[in-house]
Amino acid sequence: MMIESFQNTCVVDFGKVFMISGPAGVGKSTVSCRLLEHYPRQLKKIITITTRAPRLGEVNGVDYCFIDEATFLKYIAEDKFLEYTNVHRKYFYGTPIASVFSNIRHGVDSLLVVDVQGVMNIRKRFQRLPIRMVSIFMMPENLNVLEDRLRMRGSESPDDLAQRLKSAEHEIKFANNCDYIVLSGSREEDFISMETIYKMEQTTQEQAPLALKFTYNVGQLMPHR
Repeated sequence: MMIESFQNTCVVDFGKVFMISGPAGVGKSTVSCRLLEHYPRQLKKIITITTRAPRLGEVNGVDYCFIDEATFLKYIAEDKFLEYTNVHRKYFYGTPIASVFSNIRHGVDSLLVVDVQGVMNIRKRFQRLPIRMVSIFMMPENLNVLEDRLRMRGSESPDDLAQRLKSAEHEIKFANNCDYIVLSGSREEDFISMETIYKMEQTTQEQAPLALKFTYNVGQLMPHR
């Protein structure tokens, strides 16, 4: 019902949906926080709901919304997620549909951090709606750099680290499903890349065809082959 109500409506007044994807440890959360700090009125984070335990320093309702698995499964049955996934068959993550559509209705851009499968699922669900969706994949320099970042984070066991690196190899293969690929560098470089894309996207209202892709790497845009 919520989705159908957006059909045959003018896109100009709607908020856009920005989806940032990429392997664990590539810097999605860091660059998202910078964007939110710079555009507090224009851009709002959609807080992911998860069944995993909080990491050190994470705050419930700010970083994630932490719930038990029984409640998560209840939300699935009630169609409360725009998309959801079961990571490594251990923990569930889901994007609350009500938060996204509330932002869209009020002309506020939404910032989502989702995996590549989540990007494709959201696109499929929104495909008939006049809503601008922008997907950005953060590409690590290489897996060795990614492994170093994950080790520095210190939140993964050896088994979890191996699983995340294996998942990263798989996710990178699907990067071409996103509109943009950001070649990750320093934190400042990643922010400049993301902010440039965000500013560019404010000038268009039409949904870009999936065949039109770009790779952005600090200061230059070029077609992605």
